[in-house]
Amino acid sequence: MKVEIIEKTENPLFKRTEVKFKADHAGEPTPKRLDTRAQLAAQLGVAEELIVIEKLASTYGRQAASGIARVYSSREQLERLEPKFLLERDMPKEAKAEAKPEEKPKVEKPPEKKVEEPKEAKPKEPKEAAKPEKLEAKKTEEAAKGAKPEEKAEEVVEGGKEG
Repeated sequence: MKVEIIEKTENPLFKRTEVKFKADHAGEPTPKRLDTRAQLAAQLGVAEELIVIEKLASTYGRQAASGIARVYSSREQLERLEPKFLLERDMPKEAKAEAKPEEKPKVEKPPEKKVEEPKEAKPKEPKEAAKPEKLEAKKTEEAAKGAKPEEKAEEVVEGGKEG
């Protein structure tokens, strides 16, 4: 693998150097971040711990990867400005295992509510057929009593006039 620096820009506000690079990897897979970082450190003359690789991606159909890296003047500045996920991404596997926080206790989910399956609907009788039966039942009850409710109401009113 051969790393070539394409562009190098000083950023005095953040006290860092921003580097665009190209890594040729003929016949090999996309280079690992640690290997690329080591070669960049050798070319720039800085410690590997001060370099963060933001992006490293291969181009489809070519044996070359392009990337963006940032080189800081101090470790404190690097830790203050860079997001944690980028710092973890550029760590070796051994350091990642040590730096992992303790596992949080799992929160139990509430039990799921059981959904009842819909029961098969019984065929219903048409509503029109049910109405005449109810009317007939009311009529038979009134006939059993002997008088219609309307007639009873008239009798009460008439009785009130006489007295």
